[in-house]
Amino acid sequence: MADVMAKLRNMDMYPKTKDEFRVRTMQGGVSSLFAVVVAVILVRSELKHSLAVSTHDRLFVNSSHGDGLSVRFELEFPRANCELLAIDANDESGQPLEGVQQHVIKTRLDTNGRRVLVNRKAANSVHKVGDTATSEEHLAAPDEGEAKPAAACGDCYGAQDDERPCCATCDDVRAAYRKRGWTFHEHTVAQCAGELAEAALDLDSDEGCSIKGTLELPAVSGNFHVAPGRHLQTSGLFKGMDLVQLTFDKFNVSHTVKQLRFGPDERSLEPARASRRVVGPDVDLSSQLDGESRTLGDGYGMHQYYLKVVPTVYKNLGGTTRELWQYSVTEHVRHVAPGSGKGLPGVFFFYEVSPLCAEFVERRNGWLALLTGLAAIVGGVAATAGAADRALAWAAACYKGERGIAA
Repeated sequence: MADVMAKLRNMDMYPKTKDEFRVRTMQGGVSSLFAVVVAVILVRSELKHSLAVSTHDRLFVNSSHGDGLSVRFELEFPRANCELLAIDANDESGQPLEGVQQHVIKTRLDTNGRRVLVNRKAANSVHKVGDTATSEEHLAAPDEGEAKPAAACGDCYGAQDDERPCCATCDDVRAAYRKRGWTFHEHTVAQCAGELAEAALDLDSDEGCSIKGTLELPAVSGNFHVAPGRHLQTSGLFKGMDLVQLTFDKFNVSHTVKQLRFGPDERSLEPARASRRVVGPDVDLSSQLDGESRTLGDGYGMHQYYLKVVPTVYKNLGGTTRELWQYSVTEHVRHVAPGSGKGLPGVFFFYEVSPLCAEFVERRNGWLALLTGLAAIVGGVAATAGAADRALAWAAACYKGERGIAA
């Protein structure tokens, strides 16, 4: 046992010196005090660094975009009548998307753009996506000398009989219901859309319109747009270039983007909090168009937004994963005129989903890294202070001519 204890004493890396052989100097006290101050500052900095949350980011190829892309929007048109507005969604080639899940509501606003016109007919209405006009050919009716296409066999909504198997117009459906003695609700009949639009359209009013809703679109590339609706063409009140000219005179695309978000509903995500933590406290790349207004002096404008949507995953320290859809945007305004063949006024949102996905992960260095840093600080400061003290002692000895005493 004594041999073991002796071997342990020989392995001592810190040999002890008796107190009577130690020399304490003024510069040694100064070096010790300086070392303590430096150590406290460095330890505090190390604690702050090790316990702070850092965000690490990376990009990777997104092999799957999921089932679809949810778009939530709210647009206000202070100088456009609701009966002129329609919304539609197209794919990358410009063809209408089929089976788009949607819930869109149009609300008529007063001239101040604030108070909802609750006392007007059809003040709030659920709008069905589709049937927009983006070119003059969509609105212009054939000339009287041209052959008109045969009317399709319209639905009579259960009121058809041998005498009237088809109902091509609203009057046909109304007559079929009257014959059977049924109550007629024109708002549920597609053939009456033109008449309803004609009744609700007030050409002398400067009212505005708010259009709000959600769209479930394919997570690839395409566009959704607010453009003149083709339902006025079926009313028979406007024909050919009269309807085209009306569109240019009354469809002013000055608008305010109240909200434009991609991704899950805010009820399942803290509003804008996660995205702000991703890119910084003063930047939000998931809703930068919110509150933006664009004003045009006439109804001859086509406003186009080009959106680059980037799927983003944010993982915080608590283990919660949030899926965000950030986007960048560029804008372009075209001036169109009746007969130019360049299209009709409207607001278009062209979106493209990036093949890359951004991932942001919150991390903290942990206790092991903290202990390692503290040990390095204490050891480094002690060794540096000791070396400085010996250098000062040697310099002092040289100055006094006592070279034989070197600390």
